Amino acid sequence: MRHFILSVLLLATSIMMDAQVRFDADFESGNLGKVELLDSTKVIVTPGDTVEHLSYLIHGKFDPINPIDISLAANANWYYFRISGIEGKQIYLTLKDNGVHGLSYSYDGDQWIHFPLNESPRRRLDKRFDKDTVFIALYRPYTYSYLQERIAEWGSREGTRIDTIGWSFEGRPLQLLHITDPNVPTTAKKRLWFHGRQHPSETPGSWLLDAFIEKITSDTPEAKSLRAQIDAYILPFANPDGVFNGLSRSNAIGVNQEINFGRSDDSTVVEVQAMKAMFRKLHDEQPVDLVLNNHSQHADCATYWMHTSSSTSIEYSRKQWVFAGLSCSFNPYMYPKEMLFSDVAPRYCEGWFWNNAGERTIALTLETPYTFYSFNKEGEWVNDSNLKYFGERLLDAVAEYLGVSTPGRILIENPDNPKGWKALSNKTTAFMGESGWSATAKGSKIIYRADRVEAGEYELYRYIPGHNIEPPQGRNDFGETDPGEHGWVFECDYTQKRDGRFKYVYRAKEVDDIADAILLIRKR
Repeated sequence: MRHFILSVLLLATSIMMDAQVRFDADFESGNLGKVELLDSTKVIVTPGDTVEHLSYLIHGKFDPINPIDISLAANANWYYFRISGIEGKQIYLTLKDNGVHGLSYSYDGDQWIHFPLNESPRRRLDKRFDKDTVFIALYRPYTYSYLQERIAEWGSREGTRIDTIGWSFEGRPLQLLHITDPNVPTTAKKRLWFHGRQHPSETPGSWLLDAFIEKITSDTPEAKSLRAQIDAYILPFANPDGVFNGLSRSNAIGVNQEINFGRSDDSTVVEVQAMKAMFRKLHDEQPVDLVLNNHSQHADCATYWMHTSSSTSIEYSRKQWVFAGLSCSFNPYMYPKEMLFSDVAPRYCEGWFWNNAGERTIALTLETPYTFYSFNKEGEWVNDSNLKYFGERLLDAVAEYLGVSTPGRILIENPDNPKGWKALSNKTTAFMGESGWSATAKGSKIIYRADRVEAGEYELYRYIPGHNIEPPQGRNDFGETDPGEHGWVFECDYTQKRDGRFKYVYRAKEVDDIADAILLIRKR
């Protein structure tokens, strides 16, 4: 009887200790499954400092069952919930359905930071909180409501039009930003398509894309020049229902839109139908030059999913390497060796473009991490600041890939007078311009010219191509294989003495020295 009474008292004490701690996800994009109290106790840490310790098992809320790809298990990758009544308490969480370490938290729902690894190893959380309420998420949320605020702002700017290309299953608009200078003929511009949030949980990519859009829609001379030369179509949310409802990888009816592009019409969800219709419209008018499919991944690095030459072509492989190399240049958050490879497949949007446009359109998936970059937990962690830099640098890389120069940033791809130089093969080298060149003798000269360059001080960079290479057989990553430089390398400071024509003579430093494109960046 005494044991029974003691057990009842201990249970009552546990319930009372836990009674003030509340979990909920009753807000936009919130996600929380079942919460189980595992244990609770009071610990005298020091005289006068008694701390309540409470441990919980947190279940994710799973996406709906996929009615089309029935073999795919439902996913519960996304967490976004609130805990109240925790000030001064030591909280232990075991996250049953998510394997990311270094989750993010916020005391006000606005300013977010990562838990350090000692507090948030993979699938666990261990922290004594100094405020009563905390929000916890896989990464800082980027909600549907916030996008509406941003779209209202971007849509008011010169050269930006908001079109609705379709409606989601629950009736939300698929809002496409058409960003360009309408006074310049489309045929005189390069075309870009960029979409995000097929998978609702992948919020770091949205913050990167936000910075990309902010820069190209701004009122700077550079942005105006970009809009005069690029016809950009950007769909920030391809899956607005999934984002609004706090889903992980599916839309409102459970379909993973990312792999829905190769299905028959009756098995293609309305969101993907709208995207494919827009792809067809644009392709029939004037093929898109570059397609970016924006995602985030659990792996601790940023990468592109590139396509094997056996499933595309040697020339396609060269082009995608050029864009990947440009994306890595001036970017401490991404390196050529981190690229991943797979065969192009019709179930993805990249497969649609390969089947319809071939080498004319390069289509790649960009992945940003949730945690830190380049597998370096001691290095810089993903945050608003570096995602902003990444997004802005990505726009520069897009411009460079498309052959676009802007005020203060002059690209010269094709040199003159390649005597003493031999053309490189695209089978082995991912050169940037119409051709790359290899010196047959030390001192061989090659000349770069431009018609109009403003007077001033510049930094001059040479593009050093890497190998047109794929990972060793049986791997989708490079392991110990070195893919080469693939990027801009500083050559010298350069003074343009007066406005007008530019001429630069480069002399080979050695036999087999490489000449490719050059880039002039005006010093600030």
